[in-house]
Amino acid sequence: MSDKISKIIDQVIWFSYLALAVITPLLFSTKNSELFEVPKMIFVYMAATLILFATLIKFVLDGKILIPKSLPLAVFLIFLIFQTISTLTSIDKFTSIFGYPSRLNGGLLSQFAYFAILATALVNLNLEKTRQLLLAIVTSAVAVSLWGIPAHFGRDPSCLILSGRLTSSCWQKDFDPTLRIFSTLGQPNWLASYLVLILPIALAFSLISIRSMIKNFFATITLVLFTGLIMTTSRAGFLGTAIALGSILLLLGFKTIKQNLRLLTIVLLGFILIIVIFGTNLFSRFGETLTKDQKTINQSSPTSEIRDPKSDSTPTESGQIRLIVWQGALAVFKHWPILGSGPETFAYSYYLFRPTSHNQTTEWNFFYNKAHNEFLNYLANIGVLGTAAYLAFLLFVFWQLLKISKGKLGKASVFAKATLSAIVGYQTTIFFGFSTVAGQVVMFLLIASALAFINKKNLKEIKVSLLKKTAFKIATALVLAVFGLYLIFGVLRIYFADLLISRAKALDSAQSLTIYSNTVSIFPVSNPFYLADFAFESAIYGASSDSPEIAKELTIQTNTLAKKALLQSPNNLIIARRAANAYLLISAFDEKYAPKALELGQKLTELAPTDPQVYLTLAKIQAGLYQNEDAKRTLATALSLKPDYQEARELLDQIQRKEIQ
Repeated sequence: MSDKISKIIDQVIWFSYLALAVITPLLFSTKNSELFEVPKMIFVYMAATLILFATLIKFVLDGKILIPKSLPLAVFLIFLIFQTISTLTSIDKFTSIFGYPSRLNGGLLSQFAYFAILATALVNLNLEKTRQLLLAIVTSAVAVSLWGIPAHFGRDPSCLILSGRLTSSCWQKDFDPTLRIFSTLGQPNWLASYLVLILPIALAFSLISIRSMIKNFFATITLVLFTGLIMTTSRAGFLGTAIALGSILLLLGFKTIKQNLRLLTIVLLGFILIIVIFGTNLFSRFGETLTKDQKTINQSSPTSEIRDPKSDSTPTESGQIRLIVWQGALAVFKHWPILGSGPETFAYSYYLFRPTSHNQTTEWNFFYNKAHNEFLNYLANIGVLGTAAYLAFLLFVFWQLLKISKGKLGKASVFAKATLSAIVGYQTTIFFGFSTVAGQVVMFLLIASALAFINKKNLKEIKVSLLKKTAFKIATALVLAVFGLYLIFGVLRIYFADLLISRAKALDSAQSLTIYSNTVSIFPVSNPFYLADFAFESAIYGASSDSPEIAKELTIQTNTLAKKALLQSPNNLIIARRAANAYLLISAFDEKYAPKALELGQKLTELAPTDPQVYLTLAKIQAGLYQNEDAKRTLATALSLKPDYQEARELLDQIQRKEIQ
């Protein structure tokens, strides 16, 4: 009986791995608060939880525990421990655990999910399953590319889902996929980093295939993936690809290259032809890096930032902006060198040290939640200990892959070389950006697949005598099943809460308050972002209500919610700004909240001392409380930080005109 159940569990685990490989990159949702990263991460949480507990139940039924004897896994566990310690000392624990709301990847939960995927894969994968999993990864990448490539020609399948029309015009102007495709990944650089990981694997399948037809088939797939990558117009992606392909050729050696010279020549000529046909925009962007005076395309996701509509200046070259953000990241690291400011708290820590030169760029009012350099992001967020552990993990992975690549198994050797090249190229790409869900999932699946080529003797077997007793075995399996279902239910609560918050923000009626209330209740723990949003929405309807009773009730509710949010996340710039605006609104109904609005306005200038926007917020609060002299001084500070800040100048003129009258 237990053998039959174990076989069923094996199938569940196996199909979960395939789902991670195939579905994760393709998944996006119009119903979530963010189209791409949020649904992907929640799906990974579900799959990782299912795989982990299915594996544990399988251990119980088999009466033995299998532990991978893997040095990379052990080092990643150390990295996870440092990340946990950093979370305990974080400036915003909620963000450190769950990740930044529109990203999630990088939070403590996501790292636990990746660890579970890697550890269980080393137990569950064998040579045959590894090959099938790699095929699934490549297949999904082809589907992602074929989904994105038509957008270059004005026919984006995503627009067909979003707007019912097969065009590429459903996106914001700055995210025109006819210029830079992003497919189901959400941003051109994210798509590029994902494809960089898979190009060497597709090429490896071509190299190991014996039949000419299969060789040519995978060579064609390689060219399709490369076409998608070139159409992203990602400079970091192109550089990562060049390094990945150069690395695999170097690792293959002269003999293997000579044996496959015809194939490699055809692929190389295909690459050149694709670059000639579709690489014009890419090399124009390389030119921008050198000249720094031509138009660049925004580096954030389609839904993450809002451009100042009054700005018509030539966009600042993105490389210049990165250097400024990197300076801020280093300043954060210098302030918290050991454990960092906390996982995924860059969105708040950066603004404490944000260089004033950022105000002179065209992205001065964009909100940066990442350092746009994966390694500086780690340094700022988890300090030298966590970053060193992560780098050690990568080094031990490279060392293990090099050992496998020098082995006698031909296919295993080629795939190890391809995986090593893929990870080197991927890390190069995210050196100029940051990791995303699809890229991280594929990276860990590739690492697990390559390490699975090692003999199964690398599993330590621990037999548990108690599990020989049927009653104890059944009881333990049931406890694990219940706990696993409880965690899956928790993930579902996160998902449904996200659906509700998206719906609430889309509504322009008092009905949204009920949905906000349900959202706060459904999320597994107290969510300060939801509390702050609910408080602000309550303030809006309280301030606009004609009924004194309703206004009073909503005012009290606003205060209660805002206090909870601020108590939970006192250093969170987003929540402080939301709460300040909420208190300003309810102070019109009840003056006793005016000091709190003013206090929060002043706190904003402490949380972001070089951001002119927070001084404008404070000035609005001061002006609303008839503190005109203070407001003028505050606006003068804003204009000293950004002399061309039009909105601040307009408010200053408005205050001065009122004084004259």
